[in-house]
Amino acid sequence: MAILTKGIKLSQLAATSPEQKASEIDSLINAALNPDKQHLEQQCNEVDARIKEFECRYEMSSDAMKQQLSQGLIKETAEICSWLLLLKVKNNLKMRPDETPTQSLSKLL
Repeated sequence: MAILTKGIKLSQLAATSPEQKASEIDSLINAALNPDKQHLEQQCNEVDARIKEFECRYEMSSDAMKQQLSQGLIKETAEICSWLLLLKVKNNLKMRPDETPTQSLSKLL
């Protein structure tokens, strides 16, 4: 899953002035906190596809998995944890319109 489309090499950053470093880092942070709509949709589609892979592999919906997990019918394996994490990511990507990206980021932490 592609998170950022912009990057910088540390070797290039080391060769810049302090002001340029601050500007580049601010630009990266801003891009991470305020992605464009197309980028968010792409990420949602990628996460949805990975969730569907789990649902097919386990032959159950995500809701059924969470219910069975809470009832102790299935174990919390590394794969189940990955599935749960993808569901959390999907939820955070589809934040409510009245939330700012920074508010959503704080939910991840």
